[in-house]
Amino acid sequence: MKDFKDKVVLISGSSRGVGLALSKEFVKRGAKVVINARGEKRLNQAKREILDMGGKVAAVCGDVGVWEDAQKIIQTALDRFGQLDILINNAGIPMRGSFEKLSVDVCRRMVDTNLIGSIFLTKAAVPHIIEAQGQIFFVSSIAGLFGMPQSSLYCACKGSLTNFSDSLRIELEANGVHTGVIYLGFTENDPEKRILSCDGSLVAPNRPAHHSQQKAAQIILKAVEKRKKKVVMTPIGKLSWIAHRISPVLVEKIILKAQSSRWKIYNRFV
Repeated sequence: MKDFKDKVVLISGSSRGVGLALSKEFVKRGAKVVINARGEKRLNQAKREILDMGGKVAAVCGDVGVWEDAQKIIQTALDRFGQLDILINNAGIPMRGSFEKLSVDVCRRMVDTNLIGSIFLTKAAVPHIIEAQGQIFFVSSIAGLFGMPQSSLYCACKGSLTNFSDSLRIELEANGVHTGVIYLGFTENDPEKRILSCDGSLVAPNRPAHHSQQKAAQIILKAVEKRKKKVVMTPIGKLSWIAHRISPVLVEKIILKAQSSRWKIYNRFV
C-alpha cells in the first residue's frame, strides 16, 4: 500500500462523517492533513481527535462557497506545511424535497456549497497542486450519476462535478496532475446529521446505510492511491449505475412507477 508520508492533504467538510474518517486514514498512512468546516466548535474537536492519534493537522474554519474563505483555506495549508499535494473536495449539503417547493435560499445554498465550493477551492489550489504534481478529487454521490426525484439540485450539482473533473484532467494531465470523482453511496450518518428540506429547515435523514464511514474513507484513499478516474461506491450505487448505463429509459420508468405507487423502498430513498 502506498505511503503518503509527508504528503499534505486538504479535505473540505472534514469536521465529521466521511471527511473526518478520511482525514484519520491519511494520518495513519503518514500524511499531514488540513481539515475544514464552517462550525468552529466541531472542527476543533476533530482537530483534537487527530492530534490524539499523533497526527500533524491544521484546522481552518471557513465556507468553501465564499471565495475569500477558499483562498484562506489554501493559504493556511501553505503557511502551516509549505505545500499542498492532494485536495479532496468533500464539503456538501444534501437536500430533500420537490423542486417546485424549494425556496430560493435553499437553491442558493445548495449550489454555493455543492458546486461553487468545489470550484472556488480548486481554483485557489490549482497552482500549488501543479507545483506538487498532485491530485484533485471530488466527492460526488450516486445522485450525481442520474437524476432522482426529490433531489433535483443536489443531483444537478453532484452531476456537474463529473464534467468538471474530466475537463480538469485533460487540461492538467500534461502538468502531472490527476483528477478523479468518487460517487459516494448511502453511508452511515452521525447521530446529529441533518439535511435541508424545501423551506431550509433541517430534518433527520432516513436513508439506509450500506457502508460505514471508515469503509467509505478507505475506498476513497485507495482511489487516490491508484489515481482512479471514477469510483462508484456501495452495492446499490453500482447496481443503479450499471442499470442506468444499460437502459436509462428502463431505470426512469422504474423510478416513475415507484413514485406513483409509493413503493416502500421508494419512500426510504426520498
